[in-house]
Amino acid sequence: MSEAVAAAVNQHTRRDPTELPPLTEHVDTDALDALFGRNTPGAPRVTGASLEFDYADFVVTVESVGRIEVRDSGR
Repeated sequence: MSEAVAAAVNQHTRRDPTELPPLTEHVDTDALDALFGRNTPGAPRVTGASLEFDYADFVVTVESVGRIEVRDSGR
């Protein structure tokens, strides 16, 4: 899931990924993958859940159905 988040941010920003800080500085990517990842054997599966966090100048929302929303933080 963390790779999908990075791809969604890159698509939203249309910036080179190296211009953004590492995702790991803003969210625990292991936990994100464990909770929302589809390919993690034995991981808990959450339903009806979402996680929202700040990343660079954006707000990222990840939903248990796989939807990822990236929006400007408005700072």
